[in-house]
Parts: sequence; C-alpha cells; structure tokens
Amino acid sequence: MITEFLKIMAWRAMKMARKGHAKARERARGVWWVLSQLKAQVKLSEESTPSALQPSVSIPEVPCKPSSSFSSTVSKSPALVSSALDTSSPFLWAEEPAFNIIKSLLDKFLPHCQQFGFFLNPNRFREATLLPLSFGHASRPTPAVLSAVYLWGVHLSQSEVLLQQEPSFILRALHHSVTDIFGSHPDVILHTLQAEILLSYYLLHVGRFVEAKCHTATAVSLALGAGLHKTKSTYLIPSILGLSSDAPVLVPLPRDTIEEGERINGFWAVLVLHKYITVALEPPTSVCGTLEAPGMQVDTPWPLDIWTSEGISPEICGNDTIQTFLLDRVERHPGTSLMALNAKAAILFHRSAQLAGQWVPNMQPQKLQAYTIEFLSTHRLTETFRSILPPLTHLDIKHPAARILILAHALTDAAMIKLHINFSSANSSSNRYCLEAARRITTFGGFSILEVGYINPIMNTLLAEACSFLIQEISRMRLSGNMGPENVEGNEDELLEHLRNGVEVLSAQSDESIFTKYQLKKTQEALSTI
Repeated sequence: MITEFLKIMAWRAMKMARKGHAKARERARGVWWVLSQLKAQVKLSEESTPSALQPSVSIPEVPCKPSSSFSSTVSKSPALVSSALDTSSPFLWAEEPAFNIIKSLLDKFLPHCQQFGFFLNPNRFREATLLPLSFGHASRPTPAVLSAVYLWGVHLSQSEVLLQQEPSFILRALHHSVTDIFGSHPDVILHTLQAEILLSYYLLHVGRFVEAKCHTATAVSLALGAGLHKTKSTYLIPSILGLSSDAPVLVPLPRDTIEEGERINGFWAVLVLHKYITVALEPPTSVCGTLEAPGMQVDTPWPLDIWTSEGISPEICGNDTIQTFLLDRVERHPGTSLMALNAKAAILFHRSAQLAGQWVPNMQPQKLQAYTIEFLSTHRLTETFRSILPPLTHLDIKHPAARILILAHALTDAAMIKLHINFSSANSSSNRYCLEAARRITTFGGFSILEVGYINPIMNTLLAEACSFLIQEISRMRLSGNMGPENVEGNEDELLEHLRNGVEVLSAQSDESIFTKYQLKKTQEALSTI
C-alpha cells in the first residue's frame, strides 16, 4: 500500500536525521506531507463518490513532488483546510479546548473507551491529560491521542454546540496522527498507535471506510514495527521500529508493569481492530492480511482487563499465542480476562469468515479433505469456547464488562453462522447451528441492547449477519413449504419476531452511525426480496 511505503521512507529518513542529517529530516517531513495530502484526497473521494459505501475502493496516488518548503507547509497545514471549517469555531485556532471542556469530553469518552480499542490505563491517562501543562508536553499524552479522544468525546456528547465543531476536531486528529512522529515525546509510538486505533473506529463508525482501512493498516504497521507482537515473548527478540536491520530504532522499555500491560493490550487492540475491519469491509474471498501472513508468529500473552489490572505478573510470558489457541493446545498462561475472551472470539469470527470465503462447490478431493479438517477443527473450537464463556445472566448492564461479554458472545455466535452458512440450506445440522446462533444474537441475553450503552461498531455487523440468515431461512420456508433441513423449534412467526428485534436495533442506531445505516440498508434490501 502506498501509505505504508511512504511511512517506511519517512521513518528511514528520520533515523538518518537523528544522526545529524538535516536534509533527511526535511525529506521525511516531505514524505509525511505527501501522505497527509493522500489522506485528504481519500476524504474528498469518499465524500464525492456515490459508491462511498462500497468497501473496496482503491486509494488514488498523489501526482506531486515535495517542494523545499515542507517545514513551513506542514506547520501551517491547518490553514490549508480552514475554508472547510466554521471560522467562528472557538476551537479553530486554539491548540485544544478549554480545561472544563476537556474534563467534560473525558467524562463522555472514558466510560465507553474500551469499545473503541482504548488500551492505555484510563486512570493514568485522565490524570496526565488534566495536568496544567502545555499541549504536547512530555508529561501529558501526545497531541495525536488527545485529539482523537477529544474527537470521540465530542461525538459521544450529543451536544449541538460541540457537534457543530466536529469537523474541526476531525481535521485536528488527522493532522496530529501524521505529524506527531516528528516529536520527541517519550511515548510517541504507543500514543500514535492508540490514536490510529481510535481514528479507525471513528472513521468506520461515520462511514469513511477507505480511511478506516488506511488507519488500520497504519496501526498494524506500527504495532509490528515496534515489536508489540513479541512483548513478553519467551524468545529474546528486541523491539524495533522500522524494517531495515542496519540501524534499528529501539522502543523504550516499559517503566513498570502497568506500561508493560499497555503494550500487551495495545497489540491485541490492533489485532482485534484488524479482524473487525477485514471481515466488515472486505469481500469474503479477501478476508486475510498482514497478521495472517505465513511465518507471522504472535508471542504476546493474552490481554488484561484495564479497569481492574495493576499490571502483568512477571512470570507471565507468551509463545505462539494464537496458534496455540487455534490448535486447541494446552495454554501455559490461558487468557481468562474478558478482554482475552473478546480477542479469542474475534479470532474465531475472522477464522470462520476466512473458511466461508474459501469454500467453493466441487472442490478437488485433496482440497476438500484439507478444508473439512479445518472446518471441523474450527467448529469444535468454537463450540468449546462458547461453552466456557460466562453466561449473560445477572449482568450489570451499565458496567463496561457487560458490553465486552455481550460482544464476545455475539462474535462467537456470528462465527458459527459464518462457518455453516454455506451449508445451511442443505444440511440440517448446519441449519440448526445457524438458527440457534441467530436467535441468541437477536435476543441479547434477554435484555434491551439499547439500554447497554455504546458497543463496538462491529456489533451491528454481527446483528446484520444474524438478520441475513433469518431472512434467508424465512425465504426458504416460504418457497419450500417448510421442506428441507428440519427446523429446531422454528416457525415463520418466531423467526420474524427475531428478525424484527434485529432490524429495530439497527434502525434505532442508524441515526448515530453511517456504518449502522449501511448495515441497515443491506438488511432492508434483503428483506424486500421475501
């Protein structure tokens, strides 16, 4: 991808600049400026193209060359887009909002932060954000992550005054996500990673899908470049940033166990985001990516629950964490936190989507045998995993843990639907598995999902998957007069009730999210055919 190529060029130039090559720093600034213009073109392309809701859109290349005045261009870049902003905005020329507004934005964001991939320690983040120090000070979070948090706070605030300024907050967040890498903040890598994750979820939520994919790719590159997939590995592999082996840039060691836990959670936040984005926005035959590349081994131990954790125990380490789970081997340090269960459910969801995309009728015998082995293994693992998930009963639905557990259950059920959907019209067992899973997704453990609060945007994809199967099943029942695979306690009225539940939730949330509106539109189009 051109964005990753440009970033690699910038990183290499920055390494030379740190050795005293002033021209290299200028060159790096130029590359990052081109990258910012590329992202701007993506934004304009999405806004002006009627097919913006289509997931697969290529990124236009930038037919320009850097000039010799990149330093001033980058530093003055907000002025380049000022015409797109409301010039009466009280935040337009300020570095950040007033102190009382910052506190309000944190109050809006932090209770929901885990739903959007926030992996930094919330208490430390809040304390550092509210320090009476300048924007960009080394003791405060970086401008990129602060701007991304402010953006989410504005979006969640539902305040008309703040929402009118949302475009300026978006541009600030995008700007700092590109330029922060030039700074000397001690946490610049981890905080830039956090900013990219938050921006990816935001852009997905508001329907800017191409940009969401770009920022997800950047987050994956940062995480792998920083060696976060090898955090607490049993193998002694240094964390480096950059792809060249001649002059690695070491990522500073964590100062305590809490920071080490942040790095662990940071990697898994990236992995989960990557799984969500690829399944939600890529065609079934293309559900793959960097994290599934041959030879990619993740040694990082499973994530922690950030609202209870005081850090990771020194004796916990990791070795081939994902493959150990997928092969159902005994785990030396099994992930039992809710965040770990959510990560495992996301992996199963992605794996099932991969297998669904690989299926074609009339496979060659050798390929069919290999597919069957993978299929049965994934089915058994999904069934076993679902059986150990804490039940959705007696939950405090206002607690952040409830939302994570609801999502883990829904991911696991959607994995079962993805795995069996190709066979559900002809095989009674596959039909039963899909039906049971769709029922569970649309009943939400027996309570109103609208009372739970904000849940990760992928939840609406899972809901749409369940609705899609229910529509398919109702259509089959009407066409065949209930002939075909035997239903389990199934009749048309009961399935229609589940379908109505799902469509009502999508409809109720569609006003707040273009992504949800996209899922609702697909569901309504399928519904109109029966």
